[in-house]
Amino acid sequence: MYAQTPDQQSAWEVERAHQLAEQRARAERLAQQRAARQADVMGWVRTLDPMTSGGWDFRAAAGDASWAAYTTEHQLQRSGNVVTIWLRQEFAEPQTDPKGGNYLSFVQRLEFDCDKQKLRPRLLIYYDQNNLRGATQSIDMDAKTTQWGAIVPGTLDETNYQWACDPKHRR
Repeated sequence: MYAQTPDQQSAWEVERAHQLAEQRARAERLAQQRAARQADVMGWVRTLDPMTSGGWDFRAAAGDASWAAYTTEHQLQRSGNVVTIWLRQEFAEPQTDPKGGNYLSFVQRLEFDCDKQKLRPRLLIYYDQNNLRGATQSIDMDAKTTQWGAIVPGTLDETNYQWACDPKHRR
C-alpha cells in the first residue's frame, strides 16, 4: 500500500471538493428544470414534435411533466375483440431500458383485448433522443409466450385501453 504525501492529500481534497460542488450545481439545475416543467406541463409538451405526419395525437402527460404519451390510428388493427395500436411516450429526463441503455422516447406496439380488459406488449423500440430520434434498441415480444396483463384503473394503460376499445374503432 502506498501512502499519500501531504501535497497529494491536499490535491485529492481539493478535487473532491470540486466534484461535490459540481454535483450540487447539477442537482440544483435539475431541480430548477423540474420546477419549471411542473409549473407549465403543457409548455414542456409543446417543446416536443407532435409528429402529425404519423397521425400522432396527444393523449396524456404526467402531472409532474416527467412524460407525455401519444397514440395514432395509423396501422390500428382489429381482429375480433383484439385491437392493436402504437403508443409513443416521451420523457423529460433519461430513462434506463432493460438492457441498461438510456432513452428519452419509445414506441410500443400494444394489443388490447377489449372484452377481457387485458393488454400485452408486442414490440418496444427505444430511442436515445426525444421525438423518436437517435440510436435505437428494440425488444420484440413473441405473441405465443407474452402473457396478457391486467389494465390498472387510473393508469395510462387504462386511458389507452379506453381509446383503443372505443366503439369508433370497431370497424
